[in-house]
Amino acid sequence: MGQFTFEEINLICCYRRKTRADTVAAMTAALPYMETEIQELAEHTAEKLKQLTEEKFAGLVFLPAEDCYSPFFVYINSA
Repeated sequence: MGQFTFEEINLICCYRRKTRADTVAAMTAALPYMETEIQELAEHTAEKLKQLTEEKFAGLVFLPAEDCYSPFFVYINSA
């Protein structure tokens, strides 16, 4: 899917709705509650989403990145 960055994909996963238009609307509705850096990312991501057709958007799979706190991550303290 090379058109979206790691950060953009994670943001899309947070606001993903059934349609591209609804996803963009959800993301832009949250802008006033975001910190400046995330606002800029959301605005840029929304613009990229607007360039997609609904059909193209529907065909994309957005998977959030896993972090080290997933249930399958084991932390071993050697102390």
